[in-house]
Amino acid sequence: MKRLLPTVSLTQVVRSPRDYRLRLAGTGLYGVYGSEITGRRLEDVYSSDAAVYWRRELDMVVEERRPRAGQHSMAWRGAAHITLLWLRLPLATNGRDVDVILGYDAVLAPRSDMLTGIRAA
Repeated sequence: MKRLLPTVSLTQVVRSPRDYRLRLAGTGLYGVYGSEITGRRLEDVYSSDAAVYWRRELDMVVEERRPRAGQHSMAWRGAAHITLLWLRLPLATNGRDVDVILGYDAVLAPRSDMLTGIRAA
């Protein structure tokens, strides 16, 4: 578990109107985003198209109260040969309403040690 921590994140679900704020972003995510993203909103981290994509994914986690997983290219960082795998898990303080989303991200790169966490771009 210790080796996974650098790419773990916690996203707070803000109610009325719904918004998302990254409350914790592991140090390994710095290499993906090129800067610290802890404390930032989706729109502060992503381009408008990417923010729409992530809002839709996170809305599904909240509304369905079910995990979501996927992948996308790192082409937006000039690294189309690298794929980001992501997992988002719903957490609910009251056992019902999702108020935090636990995230994990990993990079698949064309190397023999392919799944090792995020590498600096």
